[in-house]
Amino acid sequence: MTARVTVALAIALACVSVWARAAGAQERRPPTAESPGALVERARAAYAQGRHQEALETARRAAVAAPRSVSALLALGGMAEFMGEFDEASQAYAQAQALAPNDNVTRYRLASFATRIGDYDRALRELDAILGTQPKSMQFFFRWAPAFLQKPLLKRSPALEQFVALQIDILMEKGDVAAARRLARRHAVVDSGRDYCAEANAKKTGGGSPDEVFKAFRLAVLGQPSAADCIWWYGQWLTDEGYMRLGRLMVEEGTRMTSSQENKNSGNRFVRIRLGGPRPVAKRAESLFLIAKQRYLRDGDGEGAARLFDESLRLSPTFARPYSYKARLALDDGDREGAVRWLRRGVEADPDSWRTWHNLGKVLLAAERWDEAEHALAKTVDLFPDDVGGRLALARALYAQGKWDGYRKQTESAVGFARGCCGADIVKEPAGFFDKFQRWGPGAVLPPTPDPRVILGWNQD
Repeated sequence: MTARVTVALAIALACVSVWARAAGAQERRPPTAESPGALVERARAAYAQGRHQEALETARRAAVAAPRSVSALLALGGMAEFMGEFDEASQAYAQAQALAPNDNVTRYRLASFATRIGDYDRALRELDAILGTQPKSMQFFFRWAPAFLQKPLLKRSPALEQFVALQIDILMEKGDVAAARRLARRHAVVDSGRDYCAEANAKKTGGGSPDEVFKAFRLAVLGQPSAADCIWWYGQWLTDEGYMRLGRLMVEEGTRMTSSQENKNSGNRFVRIRLGGPRPVAKRAESLFLIAKQRYLRDGDGEGAARLFDESLRLSPTFARPYSYKARLALDDGDREGAVRWLRRGVEADPDSWRTWHNLGKVLLAAERWDEAEHALAKTVDLFPDDVGGRLALARALYAQGKWDGYRKQTESAVGFARGCCGADIVKEPAGFFDKFQRWGPGAVLPPTPDPRVILGWNQD
């Protein structure tokens, strides 16, 4: 996954702001190869080319070379934040603000960082301070001008548009969806009477990019408070992407708004088995987890990712997802027993985490520990009966033990559900194997166990 303008933070845009500021703040004399300005520029280039660790190390050198340079400190803060080195980022931002307490770029960066670590009140204070530096007439216009005047104002000013977007995201992250909606209407971010939900669903089913889907559903949540299904789907999409807190808020909001008792039950179950139930995740822990995923999947930095996963678990020990990634890192090292231990710790931390049980069952299945795999996978499908991949894996464990009736029951259930929801192709191989079993009985080869992505909200971990 690439760095994305996501909930509460536009890190890539923020980095661009720092680089632009740094270039303008360089000393008038031509920079030498190791001058702070040149180092910041090299860090910028490394970041743009995806060499993120090099960018961080170069930004560190710039800050050491010019410890009183706001530009160098903001560059360090930005890269440290991007890499999940939050203590280092916090220190760099604090030093920058001490040097330039009235600098609005520094305030904006602090607001963005505070949102990432869950200090929402601090973030809002920094944004209010930025607005307070503007002329009184502009403040009045920005706060109270009618929506039909606000809309062209935001279109003419990308910086102001980004400012409003961050305010809205902070309020949503904080859990004050009503205030976020009022702000969106006041600044004409959403228009009355427009079917944002239909537009979002069109993006989702029409192959829109993740950014487009995110933005479309965000507008639906802000502009159509009664669109329960749309809000619920947005929460599921956020859950897949790893945004546990906002995903939970949206699922709970959609569940509250729906008039269907069946949907209410489904929403409550989703919160329990997919979002930790009564075990909320700290914002800082969530952010560290998301960055650790990036460092692992994007950068191939297993060591750095493992350290951030550990810190995430220290902050939120019942957060199930990092346990699965620690297990995956163990498998990368050829340590299958280590992977099993991490996954067992995961289900101990959150006994209702469907996906952790699923992953444990699949690892045990690969180790041919059939009885243990059966137990884990039976728990998996008990928690989430529509788990096609889990049922097919359970069917394989039963087949391997000669439990033919169990194999038949689980396969028929998985194939029937998959055909009904998503088409026959995704279970073509298991269905073909099952047909041969029905005709000729069991053989020496074990049944195939694909793990198809069939339902939004139940993937990516």
